[in-house]
Amino acid sequence: MNNIYKRLNVGNDRISEMSDGDLNFLSSSSEDVIYSITKGLSALGNLTHAATNSEEYSQDDAMTDLEKIAQILPVLSLIIEAEYENHFNVIMEKQKRRQIKKEN
Repeated sequence: MNNIYKRLNVGNDRISEMSDGDLNFLSSSSEDVIYSITKGLSALGNLTHAATNSEEYSQDDAMTDLEKIAQILPVLSLIIEAEYENHFNVIMEKQKRRQIKKEN
């Protein structure tokens, strides 16, 4: 599971070498991923709630779907963590660059 985190996390070394345009793209992409996943999780919660109150939703279907949810949640948390770190590191890099410009 940590492979997805390592794959998505850009890292400070690469971030410090990026152009301003690439930094902006990484930041907005990371925000988009985070918001999309959290909105999807909210919808998943709503659907799960509706399904548990439905007489047409069998116990077998519920167990199968719960297993699928159990498999995806740890992965999603790693994706969110990596994307948040990317976004945060971009903000720090931009602040560092602004400070350097002020000093020059």
